[in-house]
Amino acid sequence: MRFGASETSCRSCQQIYPASDLDRYLWCPNCLKTVRKRGASWARAIGLLGGVAVALYVILAVKPSRLTLLWAVPPLMTYVLISRIAVAVALGYYRARGSVTESSSAAESE
Repeated sequence: MRFGASETSCRSCQQIYPASDLDRYLWCPNCLKTVRKRGASWARAIGLLGGVAVALYVILAVKPSRLTLLWAVPPLMTYVLISRIAVAVALGYYRARGSVTESSSAAESE
């Protein structure tokens, strides 16, 4: 984006937007929404795998006898943290790839 430019194109979908609507990487709100939605689906799956792994560890290795409800917190927190990290990684991956609309438009046409 040039200094003082009032309109510029989104780096992903190449549509023209006011410069104030784009983020600092020059992506439009629609492309960001698409990327976050895609990243969230992967993040839930990865977070679920991490949470199940911690739950299995708690059940098999720790074998809680008292306060069993408190032992549900570590798998839940593992799910939440891994999901958030995975969303950030997916967002970085899709931004590095350059365009999110090419693969989505090809998938929609099939």
